[in-house]
Amino acid sequence: MTTRKKSGSEQRASVWPALKEQLAVANVIPGSALEKLIRDNQDAGMLDPSESPNDVWRLPPWIRVYFRKQHPELEFRGPGVGYPVALKEIYTWMLHHQDLPGATARTKSRK
Repeated sequence: MTTRKKSGSEQRASVWPALKEQLAVANVIPGSALEKLIRDNQDAGMLDPSESPNDVWRLPPWIRVYFRKQHPELEFRGPGVGYPVALKEIYTWMLHHQDLPGATARTKSRK
């Protein structure tokens, strides 16, 4: 039996908790907007190899991936990988407002 060597993105993904664990740790309400956001941002291959669940940021992979998707103009390489301090506050807010209250009202008011 031959064992296939994992690619770089597969190795990075194995450092992070599985989706089911991420949802459980965050106490995500099934079917909530937050659950969809987490499911849609599982590409750990986008993260720098120096990032880990125990680094100084202590942020889950999904919010890191989401932030990177929103800011492709930023450079995220090497030991200086950084996120805005406000991202921790946004993460906490998202956990407490899982269905993003007011989003529907704001969307209707823009029309």
